[in-house]
Amino acid sequence: MSTFQLDPNGVGIGVPALGVTQVFTVTNSSVQSTAFGANTTMVRVACSSGHCHYQIGTNPTASLTTSPMMPNNFIEIIRVNPGDKIAVIKDAAVTSSTFSVTQLI
Repeated sequence: MSTFQLDPNGVGIGVPALGVTQVFTVTNSSVQSTAFGANTTMVRVACSSGHCHYQIGTNPTASLTTSPMMPNNFIEIIRVNPGDKIAVIKDAAVTSSTFSVTQLI
């Protein structure tokens, strides 16, 4: 189990350690990460150079119309299930976008 503890309401408490990081150059097609580790229940995601959209699941496909948008120069911490992946995509109007996902352990 993750050392990043959750209170009874599912809210993260404590200070997590940083685990594996994957960085993507986001394209106009959905691209998946590798699966998160067996102990990963939270990830830190960040976007720079242009906004993008992401989707999380066992075999996710990011969509411009149905996936959450990650604004440019933002950081979020998201709850995930061990073994999940994250997929990212940008629309054609965005010149470039870089997306980083770090497993919190």
